[in-house]
Amino acid sequence: MREFKDKVLVVTGGSSGIGAAIAREGALRGMKIVISGMTEGHVNQTVEELKGMGAEAVGQVADISRIENVQALLDLTLEKFGRVDMLCNNAGVSVSGPIWEIPVQDIQWITEVNMLSHLYGMKIFIPQMIKQGGEAVIVNTESTAGLMTSPNAVMYHTTKFAGVAASECTYLALKARGLERIQMHCLVPAFVQTQIHGVDKRRPARYAINDDPYYESQDFKSGYIRSERQVQAGMPIDYVGLCVFTAVEDNKFYILTHPESAMVADARVQNLVNGRNPQ
Repeated sequence: MREFKDKVLVVTGGSSGIGAAIAREGALRGMKIVISGMTEGHVNQTVEELKGMGAEAVGQVADISRIENVQALLDLTLEKFGRVDMLCNNAGVSVSGPIWEIPVQDIQWITEVNMLSHLYGMKIFIPQMIKQGGEAVIVNTESTAGLMTSPNAVMYHTTKFAGVAASECTYLALKARGLERIQMHCLVPAFVQTQIHGVDKRRPARYAINDDPYYESQDFKSGYIRSERQVQAGMPIDYVGLCVFTAVEDNKFYILTHPESAMVADARVQNLVNGRNPQ
């Protein structure tokens, strides 16, 4: 896709961070925009910012990990603009810790947001893209964490690996069925200046921090500090939107914001091919 003016962009997790950066880049290109986010204040603020840039924009305040809210997002988009041309499955959360220590509710929360919401987005939006005809685009925001492993954030790595696989499989499925007009892309950023370290402020009520001792542990607290330092030292956020749209224009499946992401992926594969244990 190379022409964006008056086309419809939908972004989950679109009220802040990478999602908002993608939405702003869409606004610069004359797109009509629908964003979804967890908190009303952030959603309203971003919608007003997009309108101030001259875009037609509307927001949904919802927990996008619920499939009924993904359906409601499509319904809102069709009611407001009549079609959808580009979907960015961008919502994501992270909690640090080894699998034997993190609470079960965090296993569920991270899986639902990082993996299931992206699957639901493709499940619900692709049939509409097929039905309406013409070009369409899907971008799944995954992570360099989906190309490598580390001792920390087991659920983040796990769900991002799954997201990369789901994106690749869907790309192949569309191609096998002659639906190449629906472009599939996998965004794999490394550290970017976002607020992902503050996701606990956007927890749904059912996954609110409780009296589980893990939330008072050194692992949990140090995970927050480590995440905050890493993202604050990361790439400026505004570059990411341009990076995404350039890759869409060139129809490049993998969108690497950081060249070193390819290096860490290669190192992991070389360990596998050469029979070495994870490093």
